[in-house]
Parts: sequence; C-alpha cells; structure tokens
Amino acid sequence: MIDVSDTILIGAYFFLMFLSIFWLLVLFAGEPEKPKAKLKKYPSFTAIIPAYNEEETIQGTLQSLAELDYPAELMQIIVVNDGSTDRTKEKVEAFMQNHLGLAITLVNQPNRGKGNALNAALQHTTGEFYACLDADSFVYPRALKEMLPYFADAEVAAVCPLLKVKNPDSILRKVQWHEYLINMFYKFLNAKLDCIHVTPGPFSVYRTSIVKALGGYDEKTLTEDLEIAIRLQKHQYKIIQTFDAVVETVAPDTWRALFSQRIRWYKGSIDNAISYRKLMFNKAYGDFGFLRMPTIIITGAVALILIVTIMQDTLSKLGQKIVAYADINFDIITLLRNFRFEFNFLSLPFFKIFVAMVVLSLSFYVMIKSYHVVKEKITHYGRTWISLLTYLFIYSIFISFVWLYIAFLFLTGKKKTWQ
Repeated sequence: MIDVSDTILIGAYFFLMFLSIFWLLVLFAGEPEKPKAKLKKYPSFTAIIPAYNEEETIQGTLQSLAELDYPAELMQIIVVNDGSTDRTKEKVEAFMQNHLGLAITLVNQPNRGKGNALNAALQHTTGEFYACLDADSFVYPRALKEMLPYFADAEVAAVCPLLKVKNPDSILRKVQWHEYLINMFYKFLNAKLDCIHVTPGPFSVYRTSIVKALGGYDEKTLTEDLEIAIRLQKHQYKIIQTFDAVVETVAPDTWRALFSQRIRWYKGSIDNAISYRKLMFNKAYGDFGFLRMPTIIITGAVALILIVTIMQDTLSKLGQKIVAYADINFDIITLLRNFRFEFNFLSLPFFKIFVAMVVLSLSFYVMIKSYHVVKEKITHYGRTWISLLTYLFIYSIFISFVWLYIAFLFLTGKKKTWQ
C-alpha cells in the first residue's frame, strides 16, 4: 500500500535536490565575471535613512556614513523620522550638531510606513545616485566607491552590497550569520542568471532618475525592497550584486522578533509575487520569469507541504499509539517488562536515507561554497558548531512554522506592518 505522506515527502525532497543540483550547474557554468569600469568622476550621492524607534543604533548608522571614503561636498544624507516614539529625533539632532560639515536633512512625519518614508526622502533627494540605509545597519568606508563603477552601464538601475550580520554575539544571531552568508551565495548564483529579485534595505544603491521615473516606492507592500527590485526587472533594467562592498546589519536577538521579521519578509514576497504574476513563465523576462518568480511561491509551498505532512503523519502515528495503549488500559509497566529490542538491518528505509543523505550532503557543500564566495571563515566568531547545527536542524523547522503562520494570515486576511 502506498503511503501518501511518504510520497509527498519524497516528492518534496526530490524537488529540493533538483534545485540544489540546478544551482550547482549554474555555479560551474557561465562566463567569468567582467571587470567593472573605473570611476572617471565622483557623482553626487544621497543616503536615505528611514527610521522608526532607532535611538540605540541611529547614531552609529550616521557615523558609518560620515566615515565613507567619498567627497563630503558630493554627499547628502536624509533621515526620515517616521513617527518614532523614542529619542530617535533627539539622537539625530545631536549628531547633526556635532557634524556641521555634513549635509544632513531631518524630516519628521507621523508614522506612515517605510515606503512612505522613502518617498518623502526622494522628494528631497538631489544625488544622481542614492542608497537606502536601514537605521540599524552600518556601511564599510569603501563600499560606495566599490559600487558606483557598475553604473557605467546605462542599463544598470541598482547595485546590491555584500550583507552580513554585525557582531553575532549569541547563538541566535550566529544562526542568522550563517543564513545571511548562504543567502549571499544564492544571490551570487541568481546574479549569474540576472535573476536578483530583491535589493536589500541596507545600502542598495539606485540610479535616482530611474526610481523616480517609475513612481518611487509602493507604500502598501510589506517588502518595498523586493517590490522595487521586481519592478526594475519588469522594466528590463539590470540589478548587479557585488561582493566588494560590505554592509553589516543588526539581527534580531530573540526568536519572537525573528519570527515577526520573517513573517513580514516572506508574506511580502508572496504578496508581490502574486501582484507581478504576469511575469511568471513569460519568455520576455527569461530566467527571471521562468525561474526566479515561480520559485518565490514554490519554495513557500514546499515548506508548507513538508510541515503539514510531517505534522499529519506524526499526529496519525501518535493517535494509533494511543488507541493501542487504550486497548491494554495503558499498562505501560507491563509493556516495558516485556520489551525486547529487535533490529533488522534489511528493514531500514534505504531509499529515504539515500535521499536525505544526498540533500544533506548538498546542503553542506553549498555552505562550504558560501563561505568561499563571500571570503569568510566559518570560525570568524569562534567555535560555531552549536549555531551551525541549530541552523541546519532547528532553524529549518522554525521557518516551516513561519510559512504555516503565513498560510494562516492568508486564510484569515490579517495584516502585517513593517515595524
């Protein structure tokens, strides 16, 4: 008799294995990366910082901009205080008083969301290029000089930096450190196919004229950085991923905060994939239409199928055990006395073990390549084997429950905000 749950699980594993092998082929295929052009002159540049209750980090973020290796007279900094209820406004004003040589504009407004804050800043933007920098992120001094040369190609609308977790000082933050580095590896692969679908909030640089021509940011979406990237792809602009420009961001320090952040990210991804569904399997968008857009939804669907199937199978077996115990009036002591350990090697589920080992081996290989691509040592922050095991075996379960809650949000019609 065919076990439906086993069939579903094996199908999901094969899909994941297929994706892993596909990305490995992408890794070893394609032309070598062309050298970027050199800056002939320094263009004007604007840094936009949308801030909501960021009193603890806003000054550090501003300081990282002040330390950029770039002519101060060509830089403009705009901070949009989006209805903060803490001392964000006072912190920014104090920084402005201590850095009178920097052109810093503070815009105070009621809380209207990140998309609105970015659009408010764009009204004051004078730079030929601009970057959004989240108020809990910190840019390396040479980042801007490393990113601007890519705009020598007039079709390039945005350039994304190498994003890392800043000072992962706990197991949870080290888990996210692993996750970010592996995600950067997949961005490296997506870039080979011109399939980048998100320009992250921490210091992605844009050509100002293009974003303004497209009408600025969508103020209703949960993930404005993903929406604007898909819109750029829709209009056939190029998005570049570089690993020479480093930006660090503060990761959530509690599972609850991480859960909330991932809900916003992943639900926003699904919302935008649905909004731009006409791009899916559209030959006009090449690999982006046939690969990247469908994968946004399929990945979540596979995670949801896996967690629901596993839960159903577990509850079913638990129910069978309870019924069996009820038949003997829950006489557990007698069961334990008569227990005999029996092991038949030939009864092992070899096929499942084989598939699981292949998927696990590919996962380890991807992880090793991830550290190589981003030029990072796995021991950078000391012995990380606990966080590594947590990432491999616990974090995946955590993300499955994130997708389960997202399904609940879709079914109930509940909303999620950007804070």
